[in-house]
Amino acid sequence: MSRRVEKKVGIIHPELIESGGSEAAAVYIAEALRDKYNVSLITTSASNLEELNEYYGTNLGSDVEIIEHLLLKRFRVFDALRGSLLTRFCRSIADSFDLLISAYNVMDFGERGIQFIADFCFDDKLRGKLNPSPNGIKGYFYRDSLIRRIYLGLGRLISGASEEGFKKNLTVANSRWSAEVMKKECGIDCKVIYPPVIAEFPDISWEERKDGFVYLGRLIPKKGIDFIIEALDKVRRKGWDIHLHIIGPLENTEYVKHLKRLSAQKGDWVKMEGVKYKEEKREFLTSHRFGISARPKEPFGISVAEMVRAGCIVWVPDSGGQLEIVNHPDLVFTDIEDATNKIDRVLESSELQKSLRRHLRKQAEIFSVEVFKKEVKALVDDYFERNE
Repeated sequence: MSRRVEKKVGIIHPELIESGGSEAAAVYIAEALRDKYNVSLITTSASNLEELNEYYGTNLGSDVEIIEHLLLKRFRVFDALRGSLLTRFCRSIADSFDLLISAYNVMDFGERGIQFIADFCFDDKLRGKLNPSPNGIKGYFYRDSLIRRIYLGLGRLISGASEEGFKKNLTVANSRWSAEVMKKECGIDCKVIYPPVIAEFPDISWEERKDGFVYLGRLIPKKGIDFIIEALDKVRRKGWDIHLHIIGPLENTEYVKHLKRLSAQKGDWVKMEGVKYKEEKREFLTSHRFGISARPKEPFGISVAEMVRAGCIVWVPDSGGQLEIVNHPDLVFTDIEDATNKIDRVLESSELQKSLRRHLRKQAEIFSVEVFKKEVKALVDDYFERNE
């Protein structure tokens, strides 16, 4: 069957690297559309197609063009300014495309397009409201100040974009929770398409798994890893011989040092594992029964979806898109006591564990790569039909 190329689609992401978040969405959007449209990936820094294909399990070929902005490729600091320069570049080439798609947050293309919401860092006030600035020197640069206002104002001036410009786009949120935030804070109605979980996991029986917990993600204060350690310590005091693997980059930060001290204080049941990739990560997730997250107001929570797809029973805080992943009251906690009590209740009931596992198996089907690509293709097909 001959390939249709009459429509040209540009898919934009600031940095196409091997990762599981919005970068994955960009690559899978390209694969979903390449058979019907002429697809280009637009970025400031990209792996070659062979590396992207190997990591994501895709089959992108020479028919998918990668357009790199050479200036931005060397511009490795000041993300907001780099984003402004990328926006300006995309606006300059917009006439070459029938449709531009931002795979990472809002963008004013100068004409109507599609934008996928990954988080809320595009709006400084909203970012501060939902995601407080980190401590230390790094946090200083994110706090409201005259210097930061000048910096962001310079970015807006360089980009040539306006808030009303990105509001013209068709907006796709990564959860119903994110869609509600966009409606309330920005007045934008969103379609919801859940992000894809890129890993495939073997079906390991419950009996073969260890009575342990896994935390998966960055080791930063907003993720609440110290909360997780304290909650599971309380569970252990109820008589349960459980352990915790903390999987994430062991950067030289004050918070990581704090976690190491806390882990050493609690004993060898808390294990700081560092980063795990591919087979090692799959081994950790599929060899343990339980997972946990503690960041409130998480727009989606790709690591939670990964743990669910790996067959773990996972607990999450009572806010954010992660609620939609587990979608069960026994797996949602309000505070440390509630988390302790709910985990204890599940540990003492094999029947409840079976019920929760059945429930989560159905939930896991929602977050597959196949579902994501199918929904993206339908979205773009419908977009062109409505805008003919």
